[in-house]
Amino acid sequence: MLLNKTIRLFLDSIGRREEYEFYLNKFQSAGTDCFALLVPDLESLEQGAEALAFDLRFLLQLGLKPAVVLCGADAETEWNLLKDNPLFERTVFPKLGRRKAGIPVFVEEKFQCLESLLQKVPAIGRRVHFIRAGGGLSAEYYYVQKPSVELQPEDRALVEAAAALLTARPGTHISVTSPINLLEEIFTVKGAGTVFRRGSTILSGRAPDSDRLLALLEESFGKKPKADVLAKVTQLYFEENYRGAALLEDHPEGLYLSKFAVGSEARGEGLAQELWDEVCKNHPAFFWRSRKGNPINQWYDRQADGRHTAGDWLIFWRGMDAAAIPGLITFCLSRPADFVAVP
Repeated sequence: MLLNKTIRLFLDSIGRREEYEFYLNKFQSAGTDCFALLVPDLESLEQGAEALAFDLRFLLQLGLKPAVVLCGADAETEWNLLKDNPLFERTVFPKLGRRKAGIPVFVEEKFQCLESLLQKVPAIGRRVHFIRAGGGLSAEYYYVQKPSVELQPEDRALVEAAAALLTARPGTHISVTSPINLLEEIFTVKGAGTVFRRGSTILSGRAPDSDRLLALLEESFGKKPKADVLAKVTQLYFEENYRGAALLEDHPEGLYLSKFAVGSEARGEGLAQELWDEVCKNHPAFFWRSRKGNPINQWYDRQADGRHTAGDWLIFWRGMDAAAIPGLITFCLSRPADFVAVP
């Protein structure tokens, strides 16, 4: 889709170009009537109905049609906050309204949230964004099969609904954010809220399919790995469907994280953090390097105890003895490239 200058500038203010272009292409090719179902609460509409309308009008300009779901005891009150805006069109399932440029709004006072969403996912869309005035939870990701975040009382009903929906409709993308952060949540890897996930199965040991592992590395780094890139690997962690992997090697200075890869489709879903947590749980001390300009470097900064910059490289470590740091820096700077050079 060719974006005009104004739209491009607005998206640039939200996040990195490669990120929003990836998500824009993904949403436009999703093959569903609506790219997302938006479920605002009463407080978010009372505080920011106009801001929400602005964001939804912008999504329509991008060729992305959302639907709004209002349900439960507050549904009619919520609709009263939207009905005077011609952008919104009240409709009933399974209809999506008459106006191509309108936003369909399902007003279902007799349905609770989960009941309503089970009816519409995936019939209308496969993404659900809850919108609350208070925004997300206290973490970027909440794994319903292995919860680790202490919940506030007001969060429990939302978490229970998300968990039940993920169980009944596997593969659904579910997040919660605030009205002012909706577009950042939608178009950036880091997001601006909390994503709910069932939790991935992380395996360790030898990968039974090295070809799929090499394909993951090529997809993640955008370069073809050398044939011997797996030869020195002594510790391997990988998601069961090869959507992410961490490769480690033994070295006199300590354990070296040679590759940390997450496939493009899995970015922004929390798999990277799950994979990282599994590595850290089993290996409290290791080091790694990353090229300058790598978009993951800010995330690496938050995971590392220290960092050294030299030439084209950033060298990170965590849990390492201070005496080992000069040696690991030397190793990282002298280690040859793991990918085939582009002619």
